[in-house]
Amino acid sequence: MKRVQQLAIVLLITLVTGCTRPIRIGEKPDQPPVAVIVVRCSTCQSERSGVAPLTVVFDASSSTDDHEIVLVHWKLGDGRETTGTQVEQTFDQPGSYTIQLTVYDQLGQMSTARTEVTVLAPPPPEFRVERAENDLIRVERVLPTRAVQVGETVQIKLRVIAKRDIEYVYWREMLPYALSSPEDLEFMLLQLQKGQSHEWSYTVRVEQSGASKLNGQGRAAWLATSSELTLSTILEVP
Repeated sequence: MKRVQQLAIVLLITLVTGCTRPIRIGEKPDQPPVAVIVVRCSTCQSERSGVAPLTVVFDASSSTDDHEIVLVHWKLGDGRETTGTQVEQTFDQPGSYTIQLTVYDQLGQMSTARTEVTVLAPPPPEFRVERAENDLIRVERVLPTRAVQVGETVQIKLRVIAKRDIEYVYWREMLPYALSSPEDLEFMLLQLQKGQSHEWSYTVRVEQSGASKLNGQGRAAWLATSSELTLSTILEVP
């Protein structure tokens, strides 16, 4: 801020008194700077477009002046402003952002450059995860987020994450009338260490439309302690 104030004083003096010094015969007049923005973005789909949250580096080091650039000022398109030859900005919200770079030389002469950055909304998740947990384990049921159709075969995953060193985990899936499966839906696992996970998967066939509830129930044991856990998921079939 102090630097900007100093430059403002220089500009004011220049406007009031004209040139700050006489130009000698044969001497070239001081030229204004040239602002240049270089954009670097490792996760962009194109040079200036990517999915939120999007981190972009803006670089003013290619800007030039016949003497010296003394101040580099950025407006980052979302109300934030900063200074520095190189800045990194993360855009969390989708939208189009106008980035403005202004460089100043010793005489207060300035040059401005602009560029656009487009931040896209992230695609909807391909799967949804339903969770239930207690002091021993967390159980996650993973299903497609899209609408399923009558007659379709769908894969469902069960993931168990141990919060302690587990001696065993037993789990049973109970299907509603709208779903059927050719597989045995009882699962058993021995010895799961704290922090480790294990995954089971099975397939079901959608037999009828409407809303139905998929229920699961299980038990985990650690030393002399065991506890039960239930997990329900509502399926909507058009």
